[in-house]
Amino acid sequence: MAQRSTIIGDITRRTTIYRVFPRNRFFELFDEKKNALVQPTMWEDPFENFILKSPVRTAAGETGAFAFHGHVYGQCWTLKKRSDAMWRIYSPKTDAVRVRTTVGRLIDSLCAANKGVTNDSCFIGKVDYPPDFKLMKFARTVFKDGLTAEAVARSLLKKRDAFEHEAEVRLIYFEGQNKQHDGGVYKYTLDPLAAFDQFMIDPRLSYKKFRTFKDELVARTSIDEARIKRSLLYKPPEGFVVEIP
Repeated sequence: MAQRSTIIGDITRRTTIYRVFPRNRFFELFDEKKNALVQPTMWEDPFENFILKSPVRTAAGETGAFAFHGHVYGQCWTLKKRSDAMWRIYSPKTDAVRVRTTVGRLIDSLCAANKGVTNDSCFIGKVDYPPDFKLMKFARTVFKDGLTAEAVARSLLKKRDAFEHEAEVRLIYFEGQNKQHDGGVYKYTLDPLAAFDQFMIDPRLSYKKFRTFKDELVARTSIDEARIKRSLLYKPPEGFVVEIP
């Protein structure tokens, strides 16, 4: 199987996506200049990756398990430009940074890091959130046309409808070389200054703390100050007056 990239779902290369990085992970990204994908078994929802974790039954009635279960890695992004939930979930200490990129730039970064490598595949796709009965039907039919890398990727692009508010896009890497990566984490070389075009600081910080954090970001990462924004999610509307007859 030759290395390739595929975009799945109702997104294009120009679609804008976002990810919130906790403070330590953000600086680690710049220090190492490597992006980290993890095995889906490390995602928090116990139903994540449930298709690949389920027993397999062949047409001949034989049962078994997916042999490549540990060779798939993913990273979650969101289409949500403004989301209180995303900040509260991924920035519990109010010290995270949200980065912005596009589907094209992100998938290109993964593929560029794997040039010349065979039997690997790079995917990025929009997550669907069907009700449980449709999710189970999908699980039974996703491999009907064969156990391909794309079918594996598609199996990771379904999630329970209780999580629909996340509006996820997932970067998926199928490791076909039977390599083992420490701690279930796959890292690839990425230049964050080239890959990301905006850096936004948690809206719950006071302006004074925002300025201090912004100065630290510039000093430690060399990000152009103009690319660092303060989220105005909680800023009250200006000049708004309620009319009473």
